[in-house]
Amino acid sequence: MHMQNISNNSISHLEKLSISHCSSLTCIFSKGQFPASLKHLKLKDCLELTLLSSRDWLPEALEELKIIKCPKLESVAESFFNSTSLKLIKFWSCENLKSIPAGLHNLIHLSDFCIFYCPSLVSFPKGGLPKTNLENLRISCCEKLRPLPNHLPNIDSLQSLSIQRCPSITPFLQEGFPANLTTLSIEGLNIYKPLVEWGLHNLTSLLYLIIYECPEAESFPQEEIGMMLPPSLEYLWIGGFPKLKYLSPKGFQNLTSLESLFIFDCPNLISFPDVGLPSSLLQLNIYNCPLLKKQCKKDKGREWSKIAYIPQVEIDNKFIYDPEEE
Repeated sequence: MHMQNISNNSISHLEKLSISHCSSLTCIFSKGQFPASLKHLKLKDCLELTLLSSRDWLPEALEELKIIKCPKLESVAESFFNSTSLKLIKFWSCENLKSIPAGLHNLIHLSDFCIFYCPSLVSFPKGGLPKTNLENLRISCCEKLRPLPNHLPNIDSLQSLSIQRCPSITPFLQEGFPANLTTLSIEGLNIYKPLVEWGLHNLTSLLYLIIYECPEAESFPQEEIGMMLPPSLEYLWIGGFPKLKYLSPKGFQNLTSLESLFIFDCPNLISFPDVGLPSSLLQLNIYNCPLLKKQCKKDKGREWSKIAYIPQVEIDNKFIYDPEEE
């Protein structure tokens, strides 16, 4: 099934096209091309879609491209050379997508690029990422994706970077990380170790830090290997540390701007630093940390005095100041 019965004249001024839940659709335009006026294209839950257009290129005016849950799609287009107006690209749950179109680095207006669960994707195209306006880069669940573009640290416009569950990615250790990041989310030892070795404290504009899955660390931050957190942090989320036993006193002492602390899935964590947590904290959320939970019981636990000043404390999705159930 395809859309060949739609005449080019009838859609010559079309600016927005959204197609979803068309389970038999295999090609959008099998005997032609997208209308040149198209600015927004969204495809979702087209389970048999294998080809966007027989011309194998995208319209020049296109600004947003979203392809979600199209498991048989192998290629989006041969290249982006004709689509330099793109501002947002999102590939989500495209299990058979094998490549990103060439010319990605020429998309000078691109600000948001997201790839989620594309397990057949192996690498970025030659030239890598655009260096001018890219602000948000999110890559998740791409198990075969290998090196990140080595110029990524030089993208001064990049503010938010998320890399999760991409075990084959080899980071840019020597070059470092983009200096102007305000948000960083990482999951996996292959990213965590190079980040620590390079120096998290070098990210002097960082406000939000999310770190998940570090199977060997017994402390956080790991002072024994020189790990330091940037004092600019306002939000810290750590989880998936099965051997974590304690939070390092010096590591939290300088976090004078920290407002929110989330600690998840740390079954061996039993206490907070002896010097306490930053006085700036407004929110503390603890989940699936049974030993720490026991020590944080209101007016009873050994750690209670260290968190009693925090306005909002939740443990296992329960507000700690609520009356206890009998």
